[in-house]
Amino acid sequence: MVRQTSLLFALTLLGGCGADARDSTTAITGFQPTATQGSAGSETDDSDGSLTDAMTTEADSEGSETATTEGDSDEPTSTSSETDDSDATGLPTSTGETEATTAAEPKLCGYTSLTFGQGMQQLDVPKGSPETLVFTVPGLPDPDVVLSATLRFDSHDADHPGEEGIIAVNGNATYDLPADAGWDNQDGTGSVDITGDTLAGDNVIRFGAGSLDSGSYYFIGNVQIEVMAAVESCPEPPPPAPIERTVWYQDAAYKKRHNWVLRCNDYAFSAHGDEHIDSDCDGLFAPDGTRRGKAIFAFPELAEGTYEIQIRSRHTENRNPLGALFVVDGEGKRINQRDDQNYTTDIWGTKALGGDVEVVLDSSNESESDSVIWVKLVPAG
Repeated sequence: MVRQTSLLFALTLLGGCGADARDSTTAITGFQPTATQGSAGSETDDSDGSLTDAMTTEADSEGSETATTEGDSDEPTSTSSETDDSDATGLPTSTGETEATTAAEPKLCGYTSLTFGQGMQQLDVPKGSPETLVFTVPGLPDPDVVLSATLRFDSHDADHPGEEGIIAVNGNATYDLPADAGWDNQDGTGSVDITGDTLAGDNVIRFGAGSLDSGSYYFIGNVQIEVMAAVESCPEPPPPAPIERTVWYQDAAYKKRHNWVLRCNDYAFSAHGDEHIDSDCDGLFAPDGTRRGKAIFAFPELAEGTYEIQIRSRHTENRNPLGALFVVDGEGKRINQRDDQNYTTDIWGTKALGGDVEVVLDSSNESESDSVIWVKLVPAG
């Protein structure tokens, strides 16, 4: 009876210890086996390794999740919501970063007025007149994509800087009309920075009276707006239109200047007589008796086109009997100046020209007298 009682007590004690061990494992690992976890069977079967295996499995799992999260910051995966460019409909959505990378590269664009290439328009008004020349330039892009804008045009007789006239852009900004004293009865070109003043679509440019007391008298043509804009495509700026260019004898370059008489407000001619010394405006005439030399009329950056070459000079009966030799861009022709027509404009002819062009009165071949007042290049056709 004692032995049975002792055996029953031992079995009861052993059963209590087993229950405590299982409760201890649950408290440390927090692991609660479920029917869907495949590791539950191995933990139940291997009571010696259940605690170690459970902690190791969780530690490995945590380490794997940490590594994956850090990796996602450098290598986006299809499961990351941050790299999913879809909305609720599953369609791609644009982001600021995508728009920045796909923005169009800036391009130089040219937009011409409706009357571009149709000649000059004249303004002849008194000071304070509201009358203007109006030019419409269509097709400009939205100002948000315009990085810079320049108004360009040709002018004639705009020779009073700061008071010749004004320019109004889209009814807002106003600017002085570019002018130069050397453009008296001459063609010129103007450019004005109008960045920030353009509109999408039609732009209206007005040229009006300036502050000159005698009033404003000038011509305007070939109006265009050139922009640098971030657009996919646009018209290229048109090539510069040929315009009339004139170089006077005072602005020419001379070889053997000592054989040339440059009268102050009249004309130039080659000579050999001492009697002309007082007639030379700069006092540089010191003849060597040959009358030889050259007068060079430079036309830099001439717009490509066909030009009529006009030459004005003083004809007299003692001029070169062979004719004055004028060489236009390497091609020579002689013009008869030996008559009594006095101040005369002769036509050398027409020629296709462009770039840096020189017209030379070549008086180096004969010991005779040649004369010149100006050389003018006039667009033909």
